[in-house]
Amino acid sequence: MLGKQVIVEFFQKNGIRNIFHLPGIHTLPLNDALEKHHDIKTFIGRHESSIISMADGYARASGNIGVVIATPGPGLGNVVSGCMEAYSDDIPLLIMHIDTERKGAGKGILHELKEPENIFRHFVKKTFPVRSAGHIAQTLADAYHTAISGRKGPVIVSIPYILLEKDASSPHSAPYAPHAQKTKATGSDKNRTRIDRKFGDLEKVLREKKRVLIIGGKSLMLADIRQTLEHLCLSASIPFLTTTGGKGILREDSPCSFGNVMKKGIVRDMVASADLVIAVGTRLRHVDAKRRGVKIRELVHIDIDDRWIGKNYPTLLGVTGDVQDILAELYRILKGKRFEWDLSYLKRLQSDEEASLLKRSSAYAATMLLREVIPEDTMTVCDLNIPSYWAEYYLPVYHQNTFLMPRGVSPIFYALPGSIGAKIGRPDRPCLALCGDGGVLPTIGELATLKKYGIPVVVFVHNNSGFGILEDAMADRYGRTGAMVLNSPDFIKLAQSFGVKAKRTRTLKGLRNILLRDITWNEPYLIEFMQPVSPPPWKA
Repeated sequence: MLGKQVIVEFFQKNGIRNIFHLPGIHTLPLNDALEKHHDIKTFIGRHESSIISMADGYARASGNIGVVIATPGPGLGNVVSGCMEAYSDDIPLLIMHIDTERKGAGKGILHELKEPENIFRHFVKKTFPVRSAGHIAQTLADAYHTAISGRKGPVIVSIPYILLEKDASSPHSAPYAPHAQKTKATGSDKNRTRIDRKFGDLEKVLREKKRVLIIGGKSLMLADIRQTLEHLCLSASIPFLTTTGGKGILREDSPCSFGNVMKKGIVRDMVASADLVIAVGTRLRHVDAKRRGVKIRELVHIDIDDRWIGKNYPTLLGVTGDVQDILAELYRILKGKRFEWDLSYLKRLQSDEEASLLKRSSAYAATMLLREVIPEDTMTVCDLNIPSYWAEYYLPVYHQNTFLMPRGVSPIFYALPGSIGAKIGRPDRPCLALCGDGGVLPTIGELATLKKYGIPVVVFVHNNSGFGILEDAMADRYGRTGAMVLNSPDFIKLAQSFGVKAKRTRTLKGLRNILLRDITWNEPYLIEFMQPVSPPPWKA
């Protein structure tokens, strides 16, 4: 069996059916092998930075690992920012780097780099260089296990292209079970003991508390715990809030769910008045919590590991391990207990507060319009733009893994390629890419990818003729206006040149009409919504 055949067999054995790729001269042997296997789909995009965002969106939406095949040199370099995002936001990616022949480095061979994995050493879980064809199978198995285990994240496997057509038959190529599994039982037993000991401490902490509040993050996005978590919060009268990555853990119209912890008004007051906050499966990232004014008096922080515990808030107690097991234990501890919150009263206050906001903010009105007219299970894929920030704060989300916003290192060019991957990962759900004119243009070539593969994503382009959030900041800090103006193309003609249907509107009424009358959710479509710069939600 040749190296390229071993790779294809690895994909098949691990249920990997979708791969994101931009070919190069070094990958052609693998391309040839993949073409012979119609059960594996290879999606070829227009730029590696978009391709890794596709894989990221696929992983977030589907819950499966995202797989990228990258060419050496500039191809590998173009996946750097996407890898940073995946590492910082716990997204499992397998980046298969088809490398040059290392012994030729230093002679000026095509795309040569010396030890290219070192570029990634601070933002991958591990790098896996392959030295011989016989090691391909086991190396891929170990890399796959590393990416999906514990705190998930990206890994890189570097395979010299000459090994793709070398004989991979050797004792090393037979096993597919990861080596790391050999010590799993011992590690699990130690972790269980640590959890049990700390839950004794948690029972003591909870004994005298009157107002406990829970904040859920992305690691709590587990379908199996939804009913248990909601029952816990309702029976014990506990308000439930989320981080951005946790939107959709519970339906946001649940009687105990109050949306994103970053909101101002009643949400901020609730967090500040809680005598104990239990944060589960979240980093409590500085820019999303502390910088947005979230004040926590006493904190119990529950997470997969201790990487983020105590980083941004003093922590009364940190508990690490399997989040689902820990939540079940929390449910046991709180059974029969009821705290002093009046959830119905708090819900009425929040409803009145947001009714007032609707009258004051056109950006909030646009957010609520989207919620009203798009299907409730629509995957909304965001990058950094004013409509996305408003959606992050206020768009009610009803289904898990349907609000996708890159909150690792916060890249700006994510929404369009990320939505392509999300739709491929969950073809049963409608998909909306929420883009700004500044963020979409560098990735607009991926409209060709949408059209080529018939991927029915609706691309919403909010055109305020500039980097709106920076324009707002420049006006605030320096009294300057117009410093961040952009010269945009005619997005309608541009979309139509790719064969993608498109319409433009300047009003909420026009937007409603397009979404209700023209959008079928079964073909690619671009909407250009032209509005001037509006303040971000943290200023409302």
